[in-house]
Amino acid sequence: GHCGVGSIVNVNNAKVASALGADMVLIANGGLGSAFDELELNRVLCQHHNVRIAGVVVNKVIPGKLEQTRHYMGKALRHAWGVPLLGCVPDRPYLGCPALADLEKLFRTELVCGQKHRFRHYNVDDLNLVTTSLSRFLENLREKNSRTLYVAHVTRDDLILGFMAEYQRTRRKNEPPFEAALIICGRKGKYQLSTEVKDMLNSLEGAPVMVVELSTHQAMQKIHTFTPKLNIDDTNRVGKAVEHYEPYIDFDELLRRTRSENSSFNVPGDISFEDLRTR
Repeated sequence: GHCGVGSIVNVNNAKVASALGADMVLIANGGLGSAFDELELNRVLCQHHNVRIAGVVVNKVIPGKLEQTRHYMGKALRHAWGVPLLGCVPDRPYLGCPALADLEKLFRTELVCGQKHRFRHYNVDDLNLVTTSLSRFLENLREKNSRTLYVAHVTRDDLILGFMAEYQRTRRKNEPPFEAALIICGRKGKYQLSTEVKDMLNSLEGAPVMVVELSTHQAMQKIHTFTPKLNIDDTNRVGKAVEHYEPYIDFDELLRRTRSENSSFNVPGDISFEDLRTR
């Protein structure tokens, strides 16, 4: 979060860093003008609490604008603050795709079946609300991207049973892996999964199904606005994140600056702040 997080209880991030004597790395999402404006607001709060800024990382940069952002943002930071751009990281949408385990936390529920696929990720752009006939739904299951997240209302027993049957069919036919997932929605106290269908789901192995006590609209809205966090148990995504970020961030410079006791981060014989500004 930004430096002001926690201000309502008078313990914002900048104040905590000051109390700990810790340096701060500021991170902003891709862009130039808007990103710099956001960074400036955070810089002022750091300055107010006498917190040193070790550097800046610009995250989620459009790949085609990576070099442009690195050049101009680096130049702006040097001239305005005398602070280096430690990293400029291109966007990788996969890292922002929620896993089913993330959705379990979001909705405070658990998968009814398909638990072994908890760390399978889904692109929310492929979220599909099913309101069609069963035959059309089965066509979608066979024609669309196999890893699609479907949302259906709890009253549509035909769709739920059709989803289960299609999973079983693909297993018998030795077809490509069935990777779709189904979220069954129904407002708490008004709609509920029938006992018979619930028993069938409990006996199903493999296909991920989740029951959420919200309307389909509320569930889809929450998914679209949800930002998943890295989960240490999601080893695949953590590994991909490390692999993606490591080449783009200058960790050596970060360590050098945070180890310096000089208020300007300079070490003997290093370039001065004024010389840095004129480069």
